Amino acid sequence: MNFNLLLVRHAKSSWSNTSLADFDRPLNKRGVSNAPLMGQRIREYGLHLDAIITSTAERAQETSKLIAKEMAYEIEDIDLESDLYHASREVFINILSKQQNRNIAMVGHNPGIQDFSYWLSSEPTVNFPTCGVIHISFSLDNWTEISKNSGKAMRFEYPKMFT
Repeated sequence: MNFNLLLVRHAKSSWSNTSLADFDRPLNKRGVSNAPLMGQRIREYGLHLDAIITSTAERAQETSKLIAKEMAYEIEDIDLESDLYHASREVFINILSKQQNRNIAMVGHNPGIQDFSYWLSSEPTVNFPTCGVIHISFSLDNWTEISKNSGKAMRFEYPKMFT
């Protein structure tokens, strides 16, 4: 069966309030405009997302909500996953292995997103900018079968390609 994974790095965050912990930083103006743009791009891929899983960090949650809105995905259905904050490859694998859905978006942080995408597809994303999206396709029976180089990178896009 065909499985699809979209790995999304959160949109650009604000550093204006230095008293906020890293975890609590919101999106800045550019992030708020870039996330819907990438949501529109994802919609154009023609994939129906079965699940959106996001880090619980403020900037990742905001990014996932803005993307979901563009895709007519119910915001209440977004899965919050605290382990995606500074996640290792093993964390991504563990989260995916529990999924029954075939088309999944995961919103997280670098360097984890970039490292995991390279491990899955060997697609050399030298720079994975904020709000970047890589679409990786798999021929699997379930997510427990993912392994190094088991996916094929279909596309890699980021906001500056369209602005």
